[in-house]
Amino acid sequence: MTTPANPEPCISCGRATHTGTSLFSDRRTTQQAGAPALHLCGDCNERAVSHYGRRLTHHDMVQIAARSAGLGGG
Repeated sequence: MTTPANPEPCISCGRATHTGTSLFSDRRTTQQAGAPALHLCGDCNERAVSHYGRRLTHHDMVQIAARSAGLGGG
């Protein structure tokens, strides 16, 4: 969940990925016009790539965000 204290959370685990955090350099970000940016921390990105067997698409990241939101996560 985006909060003032965590403006750029990982869509999977919810950890902060904004500039100045330890997760910023390894994060994966995707955005389409008119939509908020989606961020995936390096750890979650590695797990997802291992699970899917390929680099994630924007659509994959939107699905992860939707599942996480439904579970009360990031």
